[in-house]
Amino acid sequence: MQANSFFLRRAVARPAAWQLRYPALALASATDLMEEPRKQIVVAAADQDCIRMVFFSSLGSVLDLHTTWDDLARARHWLDFTLRWNRWWLPDSSTLETLTRFTREPSDTRLANRPIRGCITDDASFCEYVDVVEASYRREASISKALFPADDVYTSALV
Repeated sequence: MQANSFFLRRAVARPAAWQLRYPALALASATDLMEEPRKQIVVAAADQDCIRMVFFSSLGSVLDLHTTWDDLARARHWLDFTLRWNRWWLPDSSTLETLTRFTREPSDTRLANRPIRGCITDDASFCEYVDVVEASYRREASISKALFPADDVYTSALV
């Protein structure tokens, strides 16, 4: 129970502007993707001192957690659960190596191949990276169809 309260005490709910900026990420947790089980999306970045994790839930909330590795060590069970049952997006392979060094590798990992320019705590730098992840989900057919239904109607009319 202490591990769950760790997350609830430290996570910051991001405003509606984040939900509007990242509609595909918001849908990705609630949409069955082709040949992939539905999972909550965690867009994370890490350095030698800390980790930042933004959770896009199936309920539409966007929760942002920034913590040091020492603080996170106290919530090991929660972190193990999160690493096992969520889809993790990381900026690059060096971030994956850092994460693995301090914890373990997530069971479902995607790399954006886009290092963060600047500090992971800087929202502008972090959001540029999240934009890349958002773009990858917008290309997913089931999400694109839900986000842009008029495109589907237009395409059907042409055929």
